[in-house]
Amino acid sequence: MAGVFFLIFAGAGAQQQYLVSYLSRITPWSGLQRAGLLAVVYACMMFFRIGNLYLLRRWPDWKWRVVGSTTYVLFPAGMALLAFVPNYWLALGFALLWGWGATAMWGGSTMEVLALSEGRRGRHGLGMGLIYSATHAGFLIGVVGLGLIYAHYPQHPQLLYFTATAVTVVGVLVSLALPRTGEAQIDPPSAQVLWQIFRNPGARIASFLLASSALAYGLMLGAFADFVTSSYGAGWVWITAMFFPAIRAVCALLSGTISDIKGRGPVLATAFLLGAIGCGLAAAWDSPVAMAITAGLLGLVNGSVPPVSASLIGDAAQRRRRPLAYGVIFAWTDFGVACALIMSRLLLTHEQLQSIFVIFALVFTLCGVVAALLGRYPQQRM
Repeated sequence: MAGVFFLIFAGAGAQQQYLVSYLSRITPWSGLQRAGLLAVVYACMMFFRIGNLYLLRRWPDWKWRVVGSTTYVLFPAGMALLAFVPNYWLALGFALLWGWGATAMWGGSTMEVLALSEGRRGRHGLGMGLIYSATHAGFLIGVVGLGLIYAHYPQHPQLLYFTATAVTVVGVLVSLALPRTGEAQIDPPSAQVLWQIFRNPGARIASFLLASSALAYGLMLGAFADFVTSSYGAGWVWITAMFFPAIRAVCALLSGTISDIKGRGPVLATAFLLGAIGCGLAAAWDSPVAMAITAGLLGLVNGSVPPVSASLIGDAAQRRRRPLAYGVIFAWTDFGVACALIMSRLLLTHEQLQSIFVIFALVFTLCGVVAALLGRYPQQRM
């Protein structure tokens, strides 16, 4: 499973880092339109976190994973097509399809990993940490590799997307070879049950923290590349951006494992407070070095929160209830990314990116305090 996520995110996952810049080369679309395309992907994911509970309820976990992973091939292939047919409605179609499929792949895979970790003394943090670490490691390799292609072939930017598509195809083929799990195990969804899950204090806190940590990811995908290009040159984009997935890969594994031992709340609180320091550094120091350090600390936040939050679901929800809890809580991740993509683009139009980092520093400080409250609800079931 880890190999599947490594390959898919070395291709389709990593291309996101260059999408906004790539579209500026091949289309006349505005910065808001370009960032808005990724925002549509994550808004669609937010919708289908819940929608797929109804649409795919009778599918076993492996089918969610396999069918969803195919859309990771279609999106970069579609972006390569835009170099020849720059149609915004076509791009939106690929974005909507990918949003649905990404939700399916992550939902099915997460349930498989949580079920597997049941046999490992309930070490959900280790299981989810391995998957997220492989995801971020693949993203890192992809950011560097695709970035080199992008920099060395400026006259043929679509080569980046042909390469991303080919790498992703290999990941999907490996996914097809994995053992298939049994029958679907999902309690019937209803508005009453979903609201009951969200009313759980631990679920609310996890939702808030996921939305906040996703702001860092949205910022990296949205305004970061354009800001670094305009301020320090295109050659600095992959150099500074690589620290984001590099630190994410390490922290995903460490945070999940440590949270199994020390508890979920302390790990999350530490990650957010370090992220706040990183944002403060970027606001005070105008330098590509500062941007690289900040990208790393943002990676620490975004690398730690999802695996620990998924582990919380494994701790607090029964097997058949987990897909519902996962959908309710992780929808806020997509909400955070979509908001950051649009907000960072709008603010960058009028102000320097340093102003955005001041806002993020304040938000992450608040999150650090809120994360400490998780310890008050260790035994509550979702």
